[in-house]
Amino acid sequence: MKALLNKLPRLLCYLVAIALGMKQLREPDVWWQLLSGRWMLQQGQVTHSDMFSYTMAGHSWVNVKWLYEVLIALLEKALGPEGVLLLQCIVNVGLVWLLFKAIKYTAHLLGRGVTEFQSVLAVLLFFAITEYRMAGRPEMISHLLCALYLFIMLRRRQAAWKDILWLLPLQMLWANMHEGYPVGLVMTGTYAGAALLSYLLTKEKKHLQQAGRLAVVFIASVFIILLNPNGIVLWKQPFEIYRQVWANKYTTELYSWSNAGYWTLQAKWHVALLIAVLMYWPLRMRREKRSFYSPGMVAYLLLIPLFGYLSLTANRNIPFAQIILLPSVALLLNSVANGIKTRNEKLYAALSKRAFAASIILAAAFYIAVVSNAFYKSTGSANRYGIHISMLHNPTGAADFIEAHHIKGTPFSDYFVSSYLLWRMYPDFRSYIDLRDLDVFPVSFFDKYFELYKKPQLFHEVDAKYNFNYVVLSTSQLPALQMDLYWKEGYNMVYVDPVAVIFLKQNETNKPINDDLKIQKLFTWPQPADEPIWATAVTKLLNPAVAYTGEDESNMPIYAALFYTQVRNYPLAIQMLKPQLENVTETAKAYQTLAACYNEYAKVTNEPGLKQMRLDSARMYMQQAEEMK
Repeated sequence: MKALLNKLPRLLCYLVAIALGMKQLREPDVWWQLLSGRWMLQQGQVTHSDMFSYTMAGHSWVNVKWLYEVLIALLEKALGPEGVLLLQCIVNVGLVWLLFKAIKYTAHLLGRGVTEFQSVLAVLLFFAITEYRMAGRPEMISHLLCALYLFIMLRRRQAAWKDILWLLPLQMLWANMHEGYPVGLVMTGTYAGAALLSYLLTKEKKHLQQAGRLAVVFIASVFIILLNPNGIVLWKQPFEIYRQVWANKYTTELYSWSNAGYWTLQAKWHVALLIAVLMYWPLRMRREKRSFYSPGMVAYLLLIPLFGYLSLTANRNIPFAQIILLPSVALLLNSVANGIKTRNEKLYAALSKRAFAASIILAAAFYIAVVSNAFYKSTGSANRYGIHISMLHNPTGAADFIEAHHIKGTPFSDYFVSSYLLWRMYPDFRSYIDLRDLDVFPVSFFDKYFELYKKPQLFHEVDAKYNFNYVVLSTSQLPALQMDLYWKEGYNMVYVDPVAVIFLKQNETNKPINDDLKIQKLFTWPQPADEPIWATAVTKLLNPAVAYTGEDESNMPIYAALFYTQVRNYPLAIQMLKPQLENVTETAKAYQTLAACYNEYAKVTNEPGLKQMRLDSARMYMQQAEEMK
């Protein structure tokens, strides 16, 4: 019993890792990746050209993560699409195990000890900063392999063949799983360079021998990545990825530190820790230089600025740097504790007695905050707990409507909504543009697409080229185009819900649907997706009181008002929300939405008295919203 109690802080960390993997499925990329894996299983071949869009059909597609897509497609066959989230949970557990080991081995290389409290606190900080990327994305494999490489580097003082040869099959696996495979080459190359530097600093022959072994492994790693369906293309792919990072101005996850969009709450925490670690090591090295001369330790110290720079080039790279920083954070906490001990031994003794209990309380509090969604809400995250397909982030209702009414023909769809529709309706549905980004669609195509945000009239030129039969858009995308299609002749709005809106071309083929007012509602609440029993059971196991309150249909008037305000049908927006203010569950949001509607309505009102009346209404409802928060 005592042994189990001693392990409780770490067990709670593993529980937190599982809970963080159990996010509602809202990432749109997941859907096309599942489709791609399904296609490869059905066809018995790897994708090499585009078959999912009609705009780039037949164009070359270097699909580096093909093996990951096959893996999740197999999981989907057994468990449904929710299986991707189960994989994230498993990866998170493996990641935490490796990170605890990395802390232990780094401290051992320096002849230091790190307490359980310090290790647990460092891991919880890691969770707080990186959880936003733990959402069923393929990069989870790169995060796990990055931690595994670090584990191999720090595990032994000597880089023996039996340890470092593992880097070869791991590098081959990485090159077939995710675009992050160059990270493995950087880590192996840094390890080899560090061994040579250790020899130059110490003149110890064993370090030169290690450098030779690591150089052989590094060169072999460069060649072993050729064992993939794309062949020599993967030698050029790192440069292509680098080009895409600088060319892609459309995806927020690729924003660098120079862009305001980079500076999320997690990015600020990350940079603060990075600065603290970069200040810590020079001070530490001045006091005890010799302990830093082993190849593993030199490699680790070199990786800190390298991965720090990587994390500043794109927001999505922050977790890689945090993996490298984690042992340093634990050692930094240890140095702070030793500083307290030197200055006030009584205070240190008192804190030490409470440290174990504090580690349990912190880990338990973090767990409760995650499964209750308090953590996500406090950090402003859109993520929510539960293995569940979010019907407020996936166009399930739009897909239901298209299938129920047998709508065919060429669709125009936006960047975000296409992914789910591809997964659900391919080959009947093919995309105009989708989230495969610059892997498939050239920059010039993206530029023309994004012109539609400011010049919706350009849509008619595209329509003339492709002869669309219907348009399906995310309600959050291309608002000017939505307004154009809503008010002007040529298309009829036949469906709208919180996630997506469908406009059907006015022609003879579509006349039965366009004329059928029974199926056209002012606003629709989508039906929840069927969920496998295992997903519900596991979700309730970790939080029996879980409830998807955001999906309560009573909130429909809020979303209806948001949409009709966006297309500038202000009277209808007010009509749909105002009478229902007391019936919605998100009351503050309802009042805030109504205030915004009146404010926008006032902007297009010319009569001074009426304009002032609407501004007064906006202020009144906003004040009431603030009082409710």
